[in-house]
Amino acid sequence: MADLTVSPHPTAPHTRVITLDRPEARNAYSDAMIDALCAALDDAEDDDDVRVVVLRGAGPSFSAGGDLKAMQERSGMFAGDSARLRVAYARTIQRVPRRLLAFDKPIVAAVHGHAIGAGLDLACMCDLRVAASTARFGSTFVTLGLVPGDGGAAFLA
Repeated sequence: MADLTVSPHPTAPHTRVITLDRPEARNAYSDAMIDALCAALDDAEDDDDVRVVVLRGAGPSFSAGGDLKAMQERSGMFAGDSARLRVAYARTIQRVPRRLLAFDKPIVAAVHGHAIGAGLDLACMCDLRVAASTARFGSTFVTLGLVPGDGGAAFLA
């Protein structure tokens, strides 16, 4: 799967590990990552041997959230005018909270390094968060002139 790896946990039976795998971009979301994440969750949910999912990031960060380079270049899910962006958001990044809300097995966010913006929201959408001493959390939408659009703010309540 592009931008994502899926594996069994090496020492914990019945545990599926999903790793956000774009360390060169601090595991920022991509269209391919979102597709792969939703597919991996579908597969884990359908597998009766899987009882829990651990979500983690490859490299030094959990997730930087939105891809600032793609935002600046207006590419991928950030391409087009405001009407197209609204539709693209619903078809891409907003799929994540909808899928996680419907997931019927526990999901643990194993957070290390940065969990920023939509990356923080992703951790908040999980049932349990375990943070390493290196974990740093930030909701930085406003500093970029953005309104949180991935649905994660609802999980802060």
